[in-house]
Amino acid sequence: MKIPNLIRKSVRFALPACLVAGCLYDKDDPCGDGLVQYKDELLCVCPEGSVFTPEGCVECGAHEVAGATGCVCEDGYLRLSANGPCEEVPVGLGAECDPSANACVAPYDHCEPADGTGYCTSECSGPDDCESGYGCNADSICQKAPSGLNKPCSSDADCAGGEASYCDVFVTMSCLVPGCTVDPDNCFAGTECCDLSAFGIPGLSTLCIEEGECMQ
Repeated sequence: MKIPNLIRKSVRFALPACLVAGCLYDKDDPCGDGLVQYKDELLCVCPEGSVFTPEGCVECGAHEVAGATGCVCEDGYLRLSANGPCEEVPVGLGAECDPSANACVAPYDHCEPADGTGYCTSECSGPDDCESGYGCNADSICQKAPSGLNKPCSSDADCAGGEASYCDVFVTMSCLVPGCTVDPDNCFAGTECCDLSAFGIPGLSTLCIEEGECMQ
């Protein structure tokens, strides 16, 4: 138990104080009040796993340990809100996270928003800084590839359920991301938004394709 978590109440002064005030002193329990003696020192402290408050010793909760200012989260856990419980810190590339309370840890210490939640990733200065199929986007963030991107297909049914929901049966025979915006270009790193509206393809006006392949 660490000294900062102690109630600095010296037992050596407890007996004289009791004699003056007329209180009872129990030599077998010199601290009383739910306190315990600290090692061989004449100090009364809260029991292991609890901290002192004006209301007395308070036991720390799940995944909490006694700290200098009260109960704090143990290693590997984080309090995502002021009075919330200690929750496990997301680790690893792609781990789910909350962008409003970034709990990601190095080297993937950036929480990138995505689909109402987020994922842990890292900053980058070029494509060589990213791994596992992630791409360095315009905001210098290693971005997760759209789900289903480049999956082999023969029809849109093969691409169902992924962000890359359009099957390119004309050139690549793979799943690509439709419905992008040209300005600003919101396609995945290494691809660009191509305006296909002039071709009159039913249900398709824009498509993310490999950079440099869009012929306007």
